[in-house]
Amino acid sequence: MSEEQYTLVHRLNNEGCGISSIGRLLNISKSSVQRVITRLFASISRPEIYESGESYEMDELRTYCGNKKNECWLIYAINRKTRKIIDFCVGRRTKENIKKVVDKLLMLNPKKIYTDGLNIYQSILQEHIHSVYSGSTNRIERKNLTLRTQVKRLSRRTLCFTKTNNMLESSVGLWIYAMPVNQ
Repeated sequence: MSEEQYTLVHRLNNEGCGISSIGRLLNISKSSVQRVITRLFASISRPEIYESGESYEMDELRTYCGNKKNECWLIYAINRKTRKIIDFCVGRRTKENIKKVVDKLLMLNPKKIYTDGLNIYQSILQEHIHSVYSGSTNRIERKNLTLRTQVKRLSRRTLCFTKTNNMLESSVGLWIYAMPVNQ
C-alpha cells in the first residue's frame, strides 16, 4: 500500500468511517484496512506528559466487542483545565483495567481526581485526592458525547461495533492522538 493510502485510512478512521466503509471508499479489503489501522496505532508513541498538581476527571464508556452480549469499556482520564486525554484503556471494567489509568494519573502527582460513584475508585484512590459529587464530571461526560458522535464504533443503538478489543483500542487511539486538544 502507498503512503497516500495509509494517510487516507488514518483520516477516514478519524472521520468516523467503519472498516467496511474505508475498504469500499479506497477499494481495498477489510483485512487490509484492519492491518493498516493496527500498524498506524503501533507506530504512534503516546505523548509524554509532564504536568503536576493538576485536577483530572475519570470515566468509563460502554460499548461492545464481538457481539451485543459482550460489553467492552473505554476507560480514560482527562485534564480538567485543558480537556486533553491523559491515558486510556480498553477492556472489561475491572479493578485492574481502571488501575492502569489511575496509576498513570498518580504518577503526575494530581491535586484532585474527580470520578462518578463507581465503588472501584474508592478502593484504588486515596481519600484526600478522590472527589465524588454531583456535577464534578461534566467535562468528561461531554467528552463521552464527542467520542460517541465522532467515533462510529462507540455509538449507541447501532449495528456497527468492533469485533476485537485490539481494533477498538487501535481506532480510538488513532482518534485520540490525532485530535486537537480543544476537541
